[in-house]
Amino acid sequence: MSKIVIIPKGTSICPSQRGHYNFYYPNHKECTILTEDLRVSQLYWLGGGNLKAYKIEGQKNVVWAEKTCIKEIE
Repeated sequence: MSKIVIIPKGTSICPSQRGHYNFYYPNHKECTILTEDLRVSQLYWLGGGNLKAYKIEGQKNVVWAEKTCIKEIE
């Protein structure tokens, strides 16, 4: 099971969209800036370039963000 981490307020995130061979990729046209911290767990998906996929805790939604922005919960 993936560790829970935080995507901090002010980070740009992109929602997922279905693409080639029905895989999910970041939708760069729908990116938004977080207005509050978001608790997520990392998914080990490929195809996001410099973005990594994260499942929002308690939801089925997946967002993409730069891994360098992530804060680990201690």
